[in-house]
Amino acid sequence: MRAIVAVFFLSVVIMIAPAPAQGPPAAASQERAPVPSSPTPVEIEMQRRMAKQRNQERFAKIKKDTDQLLELATQLKKSVDQASEETLSLEVIRKAEQIEKLARHVRQKMVSD
Repeated sequence: MRAIVAVFFLSVVIMIAPAPAQGPPAAASQERAPVPSSPTPVEIEMQRRMAKQRNQERFAKIKKDTDQLLELATQLKKSVDQASEETLSLEVIRKAEQIEKLARHVRQKMVSD
């Protein structure tokens, strides 16, 4: 019985013990990275232009998505107006889910970048 307990205890200790590090020490394997130089005025201008272009593209996507959102909301309004109090079609529910998803997407686009 003691032998079983000893073997169990030894196996637990072996599983818990950290494995020895293999390979060369971390300090020896690291090479120094080159120190980045400060950007030139041309690079700064190029970055500014690229940022402006990204903002224009993001705005165009947001505008397109909000136009689609308006169209979906208009369609939903028409569908709800045509439905009776007792029945709302599955199409109305799907359209509302689509609007919700698109609205989240638009909000995320506005907040990011």
